[in-house]
Amino acid sequence: MDYKQVTWVERDDANPARRISALGGRDFRHSAVEAIMNIHFERCGYWMMHAGAPVWIVLDTRPGIIYLRTQTDEAEPEILLSLARPPLRQMR
Repeated sequence: MDYKQVTWVERDDANPARRISALGGRDFRHSAVEAIMNIHFERCGYWMMHAGAPVWIVLDTRPGIIYLRTQTDEAEPEILLSLARPPLRQMR
């Protein structure tokens, strides 16, 4: 399995249920749906640095819509949403 460090998230401010529309890092940009499928099928794992320590990005599988959050977020993806927006060269 491939592992990628996430350094930015692209937000979908118009859709509160899908606040994260994409995530990326050095040399990659994956849509939220692509990242969810990668994690689910164990094709790729994602992690980020928070407070000087690595944290895994996981799927929230509570009933309802599936979304991305960090393993240390209790319910909402607050830590993941704390990442910067993508660099201009990454935006599409």
